Amino acid sequence: MARIALDARPLVKTKRTGVENVSAQFARLILNATDRHIWHFYFTEPPKETFSPFIRWRYYRGPAWMRLIVPIWLWCDRIDLVHFYLNYVPPLARWTPAKTVVTVCDVMWLDDINFIDPPSRKFILKGFLPSLQKRTDHFIAISEATKLELMSKLGIPSERISIVLPYTDENWRPYPDAKEAVRKLYGLDKDFFLFVGTAKPNKNVGRLLDAFAQLRAKYPKAQLVIVGFVLPFWNETKRILKGEPGVRWLNYVPDEHLPLLYSSCLALVSPSINEGFGLPLLEAMACGAAVIAGNTGAQPEVVGDAGLLVDPFNTEVIFEAMLALLEDASLRAELKQRGIERAKIFNPKQTLSQLLNAYEKALK
Repeated sequence: MARIALDARPLVKTKRTGVENVSAQFARLILNATDRHIWHFYFTEPPKETFSPFIRWRYYRGPAWMRLIVPIWLWCDRIDLVHFYLNYVPPLARWTPAKTVVTVCDVMWLDDINFIDPPSRKFILKGFLPSLQKRTDHFIAISEATKLELMSKLGIPSERISIVLPYTDENWRPYPDAKEAVRKLYGLDKDFFLFVGTAKPNKNVGRLLDAFAQLRAKYPKAQLVIVGFVLPFWNETKRILKGEPGVRWLNYVPDEHLPLLYSSCLALVSPSINEGFGLPLLEAMACGAAVIAGNTGAQPEVVGDAGLLVDPFNTEVIFEAMLALLEDASLRAELKQRGIERAKIFNPKQTLSQLLNAYEKALK
């Protein structure tokens, strides 16, 4: 049995990004595999839940947590392998015996740094890039598309990359009374399209808003509900903050509300320019929502034939897909059933097996 440490901070966060949601999934699965290895969870805040005695954990609230404290813990705990959920391994970790594993959700910033918010760009280029190139022993890619990008853009050999797919569990399912619930929670008493995610350039919110404006010109009562953080660094995201006709921004909503929103929407509209996976696509399908997604990156891997795949650079095509789902109830019903079946492919048992296999490969 090996001693394996995880950067488990997403487990105790209440407001998580997509990257953090994936990482929280992986860490939670380990709670069901305590007999396989000796596990160490590292936090910046003490966890509120009680873990199995087989899970050892530490926390530290002060400065230099990643750069100094975690490497010290790796030495003290005699860790054989450490798994970081960001694309970053602290330099001092390479001075410990621990093998390093990093979850990579995407590397689209290698193509266009404008996909990254300005305050983070310097760290991405001077922190993430050297870490991926020089300080990572094994990579966990959350899709085949991400694996191929690691190979083509960073020259990482295939044998150093494992694919571990995110999943949905029993909490993500259709809720029959969802429409009444979202009416009471958010005052949404009309049909609406839904967008879920952190609004930034790769999410293509500018073209989505343009397509919705076309739809609203034809159907003035159409609604678009946007859920998630909005980063105010780009003109297209500022449009959400300023407000547009028929567009309602709910900001971040509790996890338990998301299945209700998915279950009651006309469709999830997420025509991203690129995605490393696209967890909202999977969540929406599991909840019985029709899905419109981009035909780029990992989106076709997730959606398959269970949704409408569109050219994300073509506003007219996005509009036509939204119009089709608004007008055709039978198409929505067909995609609902396809989506529910498609989502079953991405299950916790598969993900746990892939994750443990990745650790075994990294330990060799």
